[in-house]
Amino acid sequence: MKIIDVSVYNGTIDWKKVKKYGCDGAIIKIIRKDLGKDKKFEENYKKCEKLGIPWGAYNYTYATTTAKAKSDMKLVCDILDKVSKKHFKYGVWFDIEDKVQARLSKAKIAEIINAAQTVVESRGYKFGVYTGMSYFSEHIDKNKVNCKNWWIARYYKGYNRMAFKATPNKSYKPTNVPDLMAWQYTSSGVFPTKVSTGNGGNFDLNILYHDFSVTAQKEETAKKGKYTGKFPKLPPRGYYTFLDGITVLKSAGWEIEKLQKFLNWAIGSKLDTDGKYGEKTEDAVSIFQSKCKLKIDGKFGAKSLKAAKTFRK
Repeated sequence: MKIIDVSVYNGTIDWKKVKKYGCDGAIIKIIRKDLGKDKKFEENYKKCEKLGIPWGAYNYTYATTTAKAKSDMKLVCDILDKVSKKHFKYGVWFDIEDKVQARLSKAKIAEIINAAQTVVESRGYKFGVYTGMSYFSEHIDKNKVNCKNWWIARYYKGYNRMAFKATPNKSYKPTNVPDLMAWQYTSSGVFPTKVSTGNGGNFDLNILYHDFSVTAQKEETAKKGKYTGKFPKLPPRGYYTFLDGITVLKSAGWEIEKLQKFLNWAIGSKLDTDGKYGEKTEDAVSIFQSKCKLKIDGKFGAKSLKAAKTFRK
């Protein structure tokens, strides 16, 4: 899914055009540094609600203490509690990337993130963390952070303009982020025609790889039966990965075909059962791993196979 994130800096947005051009949703800035609402929050979320555009909210945080993180996120939840949320799908995002936190220890930053998460989830909202790739690498200790939903910015074309319909180069997708939920790949995205009055017509463009995980997997999977087809046998090295079925393991085509049939049943991926472990098959495996709360890397190995054999839907 391709989504945008917006704030007052984008000016007035023609949401009808945004939807027309195929945008799958938006993450909307909700409060400012002074804790007032972003001046376009009301307008933006109401337009998304009216047009049926899925949306979520983000807060760029300046918190350097857990108390500040908690009070700010309580305010965010207070605002959300009072608005229409028929199409509120993409949760609450804690945007941590400011220099004020960069001065803190990794342990302190983890405490701040965990405090924010506790507040948001206690209020019944889904929670995720946004930051840049370098900030993630230098300041985040994932072993101390509870959150499993990461939205990472990595601009591989600098600030050169990129068309909304263009597909980002997957080889630049953030690495070492096993719980990657979304990738912000440019801040200079443009639609085919002008759709806003601010920021020079530029938008942040993002690939959203999957929705938030279902809270109660057991309740979701108990309704239907187990898979009755055949499961693939793993190759000698223990996993299938992108291009295996095309250039590396041509003899494994039949096993990959079994995998594709399973994925079509499990998540409705609509793959061609061609025995080739291409990009679409890799993406389907990533979605399946997300559903099973596994490391999301697109590689189908022993853990994914074990999950497949016990999967219910």
